[in-house]
Amino acid sequence: MLPTDADKSAHTSRLTSEREAELFRTVLEQLVLSGYEALTMDAVAHNARTSKATIYRQWQGKPGLVAAALRHVKPEGSDHDTGSLRGDLVAVAEEIGRFATENAHLLAAVSHGVNTDPALAAAVRECVIEPNSGKLAPVLERAMARGEIDPANPAMTYVPMLLIQTVASRQTLEGKTVDTAYLVDLVDAVILPALTAGAPAAAHAGPPGRSRSHDRKGP
Repeated sequence: MLPTDADKSAHTSRLTSEREAELFRTVLEQLVLSGYEALTMDAVAHNARTSKATIYRQWQGKPGLVAAALRHVKPEGSDHDTGSLRGDLVAVAEEIGRFATENAHLLAAVSHGVNTDPALAAAVRECVIEPNSGKLAPVLERAMARGEIDPANPAMTYVPMLLIQTVASRQTLEGKTVDTAYLVDLVDAVILPALTAGAPAAAHAGPPGRSRSHDRKGP
């Protein structure tokens, strides 16, 4: 819905950083409550105590505003150097698992919208997928330098997206939220064997006993 004449005549000075953060929190809360498709600028403006004119002037509408709000929860970049391939992979998997658990309702709220709204899809790639998949590049580079991975191993092409896509696909196919234990098991059962195929067996530490905690009942 476009802003009304009353909205356009409202005071539209740029929001302070505190008010902007409050607006983004409101957007994320409304996303969880209503989903992306049902989210309206009227509801956001009302709950954030601001004008639609301000929202449209700064973010041009729902896609831009939601993209900005998602950037507000963008995971911080971090580099895990534990000294071994498995240690690094587990550290990254645990970090992705925590992000997925903490933002499970938000990710579910935008999951359908990314298939119909290119702007939202681009924001999710920028704010969720790329920051998390990018954490694996230095992990793989160090592992190759240590001789834990054969540089010609084609599995390296698929590993980053395997971790990320599992977060979405398990929710869609099984109705369950991915947690850290599930992703660590994925590392031990699938990712680590695929990456170390053809490399010296002694170059990587084997996994400990697997917890299988993701087999418990419920989400």
